[in-house]
This record gives sequence, structure tokens and C-alpha cells, in this order.
Amino acid sequence: MNKIGLLLLAVVLVPFALSANGGQESESTEPAKTGLVWWDHFKPLVSLHESIWAEYTKTTGIEVDYTQYNPAKLTEALQLAYRSNQSPDVFPNVMGVADSNLYHEGWYAPLTISQDNLPDVVRENLFEGYTIHNGKIYSFPLFSGLNHPASTWFNTDLVSAAGYSTDDIPVNYDGIRKLAKDIVESSGGEVYGIILPLKFFNRINTTIDDLAMAAGAPGPIDWATGEYMYDSDYYLQVFDFLTSFKEDGTIHPGSINFDMRQARERWAAGEAALLFDGSWNIGVVVGSFPAMIDLTGVSSLPTPDGGDEYLITRGPATGTFWISNQSDYSEEATDILMKLTTEEYYIKLAERMDQPPLDLSAVDKANVHDTYKKVISYFAEEMGYAPDPALRNRNISLVYSAMKDIHPNPAEILQGYYGDAVDNYENELRKYNDKVTRERMNAIEKVKAEGYDVSLDDWIFSNWTKGKSYTSEMYD
Repeated sequence: MNKIGLLLLAVVLVPFALSANGGQESESTEPAKTGLVWWDHFKPLVSLHESIWAEYTKTTGIEVDYTQYNPAKLTEALQLAYRSNQSPDVFPNVMGVADSNLYHEGWYAPLTISQDNLPDVVRENLFEGYTIHNGKIYSFPLFSGLNHPASTWFNTDLVSAAGYSTDDIPVNYDGIRKLAKDIVESSGGEVYGIILPLKFFNRINTTIDDLAMAAGAPGPIDWATGEYMYDSDYYLQVFDFLTSFKEDGTIHPGSINFDMRQARERWAAGEAALLFDGSWNIGVVVGSFPAMIDLTGVSSLPTPDGGDEYLITRGPATGTFWISNQSDYSEEATDILMKLTTEEYYIKLAERMDQPPLDLSAVDKANVHDTYKKVISYFAEEMGYAPDPALRNRNISLVYSAMKDIHPNPAEILQGYYGDAVDNYENELRKYNDKVTRERMNAIEKVKAEGYDVSLDDWIFSNWTKGKSYTSEMYD
């Protein structure tokens, strides 16, 4: 790097460093603590958390320096901050890397409390290898893990103008495809049928997995055999569906370059009628697009034939916020995080209409939009728990840590198809499945060589039944 480049880097990093450590100076005597740095991407929760931080500051004199990021930008910022030893004190994991991996890499510090300090609903959702490591609590979930980002949100005016009832829009692939075509036709080509955040790979990967499960897949892994499913007919059906919008010319052309926030903004502006998103969509609409509130409708996610005989699964709920191992504010951060475990907080959390709160009973006590209650009711019907090898064998977290990311992943393959960089997505999915299978075996052998008891059998659950939730009492 030339001198000018070095000078510019110094200019950028110096104020960044001051912010990241709360303005402390590097001296032999520890200065008074005046603030901690908190980064996240939860836009609907900003006002709620700011009120909590303000009360904490009034009581302790310790301020919270908060930055609200676009999810994709937050990933980049966290990686840069960690490498330069300037991580924020509190942050979420949005990087598409397992929490256990980041724990083993030294990203996290434990909370300064024991399980006895937490309410039952939180304590029941803590798992060794996820939010607990070696008996210490590192995080806890604020949200119920049984939610997904693939519900069909729609502009009611545009759907009505295309001749459809907003109470009964199609829920099958052919019907959604026709609806998108009819929207384009009824608008005289002024509106696109659908918009997808194809640049937001983490979200698209999750959406692909969820649509595959709704199509009948057991998940990315077949728990009866332990084999990956990315080259199965289930995933191919999903790709046929998601690529059909390109063939029909009904997808917003900016989709290939949009992250979720950009896609949602264009959808809210009326540039496209359909959007796959999570329960939090209405929370963002209420907070950022008030003109869209009365025009927002939601339906369940689409399936190949519109049937409802499926189960979308999740593992245990993961932690929401983590304390950086580079932080000097572990105790203070823990104190603030504990304020996010009360009944009052869960009700207010539901009223922000983001992800459903960990305590789902709070939704009935909250003042929320009808679409929020509706989409939460879908989750109750269509979601359950998947087996988790790491809960049966803690050493599995070491295998996950040893596995390298494989590219292109399904989301990258889908974007590549839209960008004409991929001709045959079936072949690419097969290659990805083969590579991730080999990578897992390589990681298993590496961990075994280090003296740990792991094998492919850890991904096989003989008492698992497709379409049934795998609950805690089913573990051996």
C-alpha cells in the first residue's frame, strides 16, 4: 500500500478504535468506564432498546454507543473490527458462520451470571455447544427459533388489481407463477410480479432450505442416512420455481444486486407485488413505510402443489447477542442483556413485530398488526425441531469448526443463474453436494485424529420420523 493509502487507513481506523473501546486511552491505569459499543441490524427494535439503554445510563452513568447496520454491511464491519482488535462490545452473529465456530475462534466472552439468574423460559432454551460452553453461558435467545423468512408477503392493491382475492392468494408454485404474470399484465408492465434479495446469500440460502422442506425434504440433511440433500429432487423443484420468474420476465431486474433491505424498500414502494420474508416484515413496514401498512397482506410460504403436509425444522434457538472477547465491559453488557429477559420486554418485543419473542404467550398480550398474528399462527402449524448432532455429541461442534465454507453455495448458484454465470444449476447443486460431503468427512477425520470420538453416524437418528418434530426427550 502506498503512503497515501496508509494515511487514509489511519484516518479511518483511529476514530473507529476510539469508538470501539468506549473512548478509553491506552494507559497503564484503567480509565473510568463511560460507555460500551453495541452494533446490530434489528431496526424495529431500536427505540425499545434505546429506552432500556437510557434507563441504564441514568442509573449507572455508563452510556451505550449504538450503530444500526444493514445486515450485509454488518457482516463486513464485524470481520474488519475483529481482525483489528476493535470489536463492538455487544453484537449479533450475522456472518453465516456457526456460533460454535466463532466461540472456538475466540470471538466471544461469557456472561457474568449463572443459569439460576435466568427465568425458566430462557433457561429451558440454553444448550451446551450452542449458548453454553464448558458450563458457562455465552448468550441466550430473545426470539423463538421456530420462525422462517419465506412467508409470502404481498401488496393487496396490486393483487386485487390482478383479479385475486387478498384472502385467498395461491400457495402453490404454478399459482404464484401465474399471479406474478397477471400482476405484470394488469399493471401494463409498470409493476413486477416479485422481488428477491439475491445478493443476500445468508437469507437466500435459508429460504431455499425452507422451501425445500415445504416441498418434502427432511432438511439439508436426511437424518435417516446422514446424507446431504442439496442434489435431491426437492431442491431441484425449488430451483425450478425460483428461476421461473426469470423465464417469465416477472422478477424485478434489480433483484440480482439487492440485499433484503433494498428489496423490501422497492417492494414497499410498489415496484413489485410479492416478497418472501419473515414475520419482521410488518414491523419494518410500520416503522419505515407507514403508507404501506394498510396495503400489506401475508400468506403461507408456497409449496409445489399447495399442500400443507410438511414440516419446516430448526435446531435449538441460538443466542441473539454476544459479548466480544475483546470487550472490557462484560459485566456491564451482562447487566443490560438481563433486562431483555422480562415479561414486559417480551410483550414490547412482540409489539415491535420482529421475530416472534421467545415467550410466544406475549403475542396474545401485545398490540400488533393482524398480519403479525397471522404469520405467527403459520409458524405454530408448520414448524418443528430437527435433530441436532451437537446435542447428542458435543464434539460435533469441533467438526463444524473444522469445516471450510464451500462455494458456490446454493444462493450463489441461484444468483449466478440470474446473472447468466451459471447455465445448469442442477449440475452445480450436485457439485456442491459432493464438495460439502467431502468437506464434512475431511473434518471428521481431522477431529478424530485429534483424539475426539466423532463419526458420520452422529448425523444418523434411528428414531427420527420425517414430518415429526424431534423434541428433547428423543435424544439418546
